[in-house]
Amino acid sequence: MSRIRKTLVVFTAFAIAMLGFQFFTASPAAADADVQARTVYYTAYAYSSQSAQAAQIWNSRVPNLNMVSRSNGTIRIYATTGGGSRAYPCGLGCATIYIDSRDIAAGHNTLRIISHEIGHGHRLPDTYNGICSYLMSGGSAGTSCTNPYPNSGEASRVNSYYAGFALKGPAPVSGGVYAPTYPSTS
Repeated sequence: MSRIRKTLVVFTAFAIAMLGFQFFTASPAAADADVQARTVYYTAYAYSSQSAQAAQIWNSRVPNLNMVSRSNGTIRIYATTGGGSRAYPCGLGCATIYIDSRDIAAGHNTLRIISHEIGHGHRLPDTYNGICSYLMSGGSAGTSCTNPYPNSGEASRVNSYYAGFALKGPAPVSGGVYAPTYPSTS
């Protein structure tokens, strides 16, 4: 019986590691001792300085979130050429993100793109409403829009997701890919 139990424990741990589930840790929030921030680890394989800035932006706007750089993060940021910048969410605080160098070359702001794609890792959908003050409007706001900050509604929504994590457990995995279509520059 003991051998079976050990085997099940090892198998379960392996399965969780392979699926990339993030176990969030609580740390005291600076503003309010009663608020517990959930730590989400990210790894920037490309655009590391902009990714660090984007993480700080999310940390400053969402009290229940603490994004930290680590080598085995559940939000992973890569560079690509072609196919558009996109995110493949795998649950709350989990996404594989590709930043397309062609979007940047077309004039879209790198920090805004990264912040936007990280938003998908926090369960926010695209709005494509063309309004620059909405981070999740993405490329529909045009190349003149450089706003990398989630607005109060977007930040509040993400804050509520992380506030409810301890009570409800991990959020369901979204099967969609968020791949914006930018206007052609040719």
